[in-house]
Formats: sequence, C-alpha cells, structure tokens
Amino acid sequence: MAQKRKVEVTTNIDDETDRVLYSVFRSAAGGLSHLYSQALNHHKVAFEAGQRHALEKLNEWMTVKHQEGTPVTAADISAYLQNELNSISLPSNPLHGRQNEADLPLSSSLVQSQDRDGNAFCSCGSEMEIE
Repeated sequence: MAQKRKVEVTTNIDDETDRVLYSVFRSAAGGLSHLYSQALNHHKVAFEAGQRHALEKLNEWMTVKHQEGTPVTAADISAYLQNELNSISLPSNPLHGRQNEADLPLSSSLVQSQDRDGNAFCSCGSEMEIE
C-alpha cells in the first residue's frame, strides 16, 4: 500500500472561520481516505474468499468422484469448470438503465492443452460480447 504523506501548510491561516473550514476539510479528507483503504482491503478479502470457495467446490467434486471410483482426468476437470462458469449469472445493476462492462455477457472457454513434457493443463479464455 502507498505510504501516507503529511502535507505541510505553508501559508498562515489568519481567519478563524478559515481555520475551522480547513480543519473540517482535513478531517473529511482523512475519513474518506480511511474509508477507501478499508474498501480496498475488504475487496481483497472478498476476492480471496471467492477463490477459496471455488477451490473447495472443485476439491469436493473431485473427492466425490474419487470415492465413486471414477478417475478424474484433466478433461473432466475442464468440463466441470466450464459447466460452473456457464451456470454463473452476471448481476445486473439496478442503479443504471444502461449496461456497463460488468453487465455484458461473458463467453468463457476452458482449453485443455499439454506442455512439451506431456503434462496436461487447462487455460481459461474469455471474451465480452458487445452488442
């Protein structure tokens, strides 16, 4: 996170109302800065919780398949993840009448590939459909 900086006041504030106004402004700016920092931290925590939840769901699905005696291949994992991506509905924004970038349909595809050593891996490609 960026270092906090102190602003030195180089001009003398003579009028009492100007001093009060400046003090209120500094207090409000500090509060807004603190609120923004909290929002960024909350966003990071929520994102990490979403990642953890997705990995737990994948692990749970793989455990069930293993308990059933079904071997799980990269293609199975790819199909499962593609199905999960397709089942996610994007939220609409009721505050705006028009669509914004987050409201546009998202086409996602999982591609199964192999590296030079023959190890299988999946990559995710996505494109926004703009009308």
